[in-house]
Parts: sequence; structure tokens; C-alpha cells
Amino acid sequence: MRVVSIFGVTGSIGSQALDFIRSHNGIFSFHTFVCDKNFKLAKDLVDEFQPKYIYFSDKIASEEFLKFKISSTVVLQSFTELKNVLLSEKSDIYLSAISSSNLLELTSLAASSGGKLLLANKESLVVMGEQILNMSKQNKTEIIPIDSEHYSVMNLLRNKNPRDVKKVYLTASGGPFLNNSIQEVADKSLEEALKHPTWEMGKKITIDSATLINKCFEIIEAHYLFNIPLEKLDILIHPQSKIHALVEYMDGSIDANISDADMIYPISYGFLGTINYELGKNELFSSPKGLDLNLVPFPEDRKFLIDIVKDVITNKGNRGLVFSTINDFAVRKFLERKIGFGEIYQLLIKNYSKVEKKQLLAIEDIEINRSEIINFLQKT
Repeated sequence: MRVVSIFGVTGSIGSQALDFIRSHNGIFSFHTFVCDKNFKLAKDLVDEFQPKYIYFSDKIASEEFLKFKISSTVVLQSFTELKNVLLSEKSDIYLSAISSSNLLELTSLAASSGGKLLLANKESLVVMGEQILNMSKQNKTEIIPIDSEHYSVMNLLRNKNPRDVKKVYLTASGGPFLNNSIQEVADKSLEEALKHPTWEMGKKITIDSATLINKCFEIIEAHYLFNIPLEKLDILIHPQSKIHALVEYMDGSIDANISDADMIYPISYGFLGTINYELGKNELFSSPKGLDLNLVPFPEDRKFLIDIVKDVITNKGNRGLVFSTINDFAVRKFLERKIGFGEIYQLLIKNYSKVEKKQLLAIEDIEINRSEIINFLQKT
């Protein structure tokens, strides 16, 4: 029986992971569930899976959950209590699927566990990529990326000589505003931004996909996960979401990882540690026209985002935290209908260069610096 802890259990990836686990009854038991606000769904999941512990980052949700008086699961009352439990009682598998830079310390604890870290939290590597990778190496923790792009890159680079690789391309669908200029998307509504054409995801990552910032985070992720130099990384827009990554070799040949747009592939591999033969079917050739594939360059009018990525990777320090925090702040404001879609870009353009750049010497520095960045943004 493999012991599992899930950070972000009520979110999109957490829910898909539990769907997979339901189909493999008897293989897994559950240690800790971490949630935000959805205490009603959490109650159903606790009834079904009976984890040993549950923690809510939202205190009101925690208080509401306590009213259910569930005796089988301990409700952890503080983040310190949560950390102590995770340090003293190890799981075999950790799924980190919280879609923001909140609670990053949980990912670092999982990276230090010596078990397996299924990483679906992009911001953890954006903010503290070197630290996470160093922790995992020192403690022999296996990291499996749980997203289609990095899972594909992992497969494509397996048993390949890095010297033979000329370029690694991550693909982006282009989101709901494919072929729209940055001026044309400025006044797009929340409802329009949440209508992703090929993927069903949580609201935060769906907005990040619409802005293309999600793909910029993924470039930073790929840099750390696979030790790929920035100059060997690029983004291509691929509306069909069938090609998830491509690797170009020095001889000019190209390998591509192609599959249906379904998170079951990385999730299954992450939990089982092997290819799942039960998944051996696809709908790629179901169209009468066959397999329709288009690839176009990243839009020129969003290249300022790539400049930020270059600065994050090249100069490190708190730059990833600045990028992630400004984006979190802007997306939250947009989801609350307090700013327009175009203002997400404007908040980044206006503030990224102005926020003080500094070194993050310890994990404790992250939350302190994040608070400083948010205070700065609230004053502008």
C-alpha cells in the first residue's frame, strides 16, 4: 500500500488524480490532504478516502469543516502543525498541485522527503527552482512533472545525449484568444478568458493560459527540471493541443510527443511509475481529415514576457517570486472583476522592473518577501 499526500486535493489536478486512484482501488492509502476553501467537496473526499490529516489554508473553511465532526481525520489547525506532521510522518508519494505560489514550503518538504514528488505546481520551480532540485538530489527524491509538456520532454530526452539536442520546444494552445493581438485582448471579459478551447483546468491556470504567462512559467520549469540552457528553449503555438513538446537535434531531425489532450498520461505514470497499458487508445485519427497539426511562433507582441523569463533564469534571486507574485496579484484582481484582462499585462510591465531585487537566503524569506511585494503593489 503506497501512502499518498495531496496538496491541492480539491483543485483540477487533485480531482483528476483521485479519479485515477479510484480506478486502482487498494493500491493507495492517504496521509494528508491540503485544501483552500472548498470544505464541502473536502468533506466528500474525506468520507471516501479517509486521509489521516486534512489542512485548510483558509481558516473560515477549516472552521466550517470542523462542524461536520468527522472523527476519522484530524483537522490540522496551523501551518506549523502541518509542517511538523509532514516532517515526522513521511509519505511515499506527494502530489503538489496548488496553482499559485502560496504554500511553496510544502513542495520543498516533499522534495526533501526521499519519496516521490509529483510536481504540478509550476510556481515552486519558478520561485525556488535551484533549491527544489538541490533538495531532491540530496535526499534522492524522484520528481515526476505532472503536466503534458514536461512529461513529454522527460520522455523525449530519456536516454538522449544532451550534446545532441539543439532545441527543446514547448507548445501552447494559444488559449481562447488565439490570433488576437495584445490590443484586441485588452477588454476581453472574464467569461471569455475562462473558455479554454482544449483543456479543462482551474480558473487561475486557465487565465494564465489565456495570457500565455503559463507557458513562460513552463520555460523556467524546463530549465530547472532538465538542466536545459535558456538558449535551447522555445515556445510554439499549437492550437490543437496534440503535440505537447518537440526536441530538435543537431542533425536537423525532430522528435515530437503527440497524444490526446488528457492529463491521465502524466498522472498515471506518476502514480504507477510505469506506462499504463490500459490507456492504449486515442482519438487522434478519429477526424475524417486525419491528424490536423499547426505550429506557429510565439506572438511578437508578448515577447516582453520572454524578456522577464530571461531575467528570472539569468539573474535568479527573488526574480521568479516577483514574476509569480505580480501575476498572482493581477489574476486575482481580474477574477474578482476589479481590473480588465489587459491590465494583467500592464501590472507586470509597470511593476516587474520596479520591485526590489534581492537574494532569497532561506525558505522563510519567501513569505516575507512576498508580503513586501504585495504591499508594494497595493500602493501603486
